[in-house]
Amino acid sequence: MPIHFNWRITKYDPGYRSYNGNYLREEWTSISDICHVFEGSLTPITIHDYLQVENSYVDAVVRVMDCLKIETLEVRGLEKWEEALEISQFNEIYSQKMRELYSHTSEGISLNKVEISLLCRLILREHIWCRLHANDSMFVHFGHDYYMFIGSEKKCADTLQKIRESGLFVEDFHSPINVD
Repeated sequence: MPIHFNWRITKYDPGYRSYNGNYLREEWTSISDICHVFEGSLTPITIHDYLQVENSYVDAVVRVMDCLKIETLEVRGLEKWEEALEISQFNEIYSQKMRELYSHTSEGISLNKVEISLLCRLILREHIWCRLHANDSMFVHFGHDYYMFIGSEKKCADTLQKIRESGLFVEDFHSPINVD
């Protein structure tokens, strides 16, 4: 089946968007924002805060895979900025498996759910970029600043509700990522 459902899944409340879709609040957008204070908060973003949101994104990808009974996703359009994973901050949240995955990830490789979870973290932490695809059943695209786009052959209504309950916002939205 072709992809019929497309969503933008983010931590950003659509209630804070302008009429033309621009997000109006200043919020953290990167792992490098840990220890900084942002609009609406009196305390800095902690590693715990960051990981809680990151976990929600990773769980969203795996939940859609589960809904569609997909076991692997293929890496497409791979971009690595470093030969080896270089970590300057927060070394404690990078597992050995994550470091190894960075080294062996290549264009066209199919990754299982555990590997996809680690790869999504590397993408969200801005170490690597790619699109993830399962033929015409599903895709995952990441934009800048914690924007994630998922396409699916099925509606997955219960899954989307669980994603919303995790604190993320799900909007009908086509991915702006060029797949040519």
